[in-house]
Amino acid sequence: MLALLNDFASYQSYLSSVVRFSSWCSNNFLHLNVSKTKEMCIDFRRNRTVISPIVINGEPVEQVDSFKYLGVILDEKLSFTEHVTAMQNKSQQRLHVLRKLRAFCVDPLLLLRLYRSIIEPLLTYCSICYYPAFL
Repeated sequence: MLALLNDFASYQSYLSSVVRFSSWCSNNFLHLNVSKTKEMCIDFRRNRTVISPIVINGEPVEQVDSFKYLGVILDEKLSFTEHVTAMQNKSQQRLHVLRKLRAFCVDPLLLLRLYRSIIEPLLTYCSICYYPAFL
């Protein structure tokens, strides 16, 4: 669950939405796995308000500062630095393989195909989401 809370009224609205969603799930015979549920509040203010974790079915939901969603690491400030660092590390590991293959005089066209298949997707996946953050 991702929350952008500005004041007490939006916090109350958020809590009531969670209660409605939880009751809808139970009415439709769906089980919420609270142990897999995470809560992250996005707050751009300097003095961040501390909110208590929400409770679903008597269990508190874990509050996190960042989490991975569809392969993109989101953090509470939407800065994407953690995501970019992780992708940089992954691409450097894979680039090492290309360097080793180049040392064995592998055809440059094959190296280019390998780059386009194992490194370029890492760098371009979902870049439309986080690229504007670096302009």
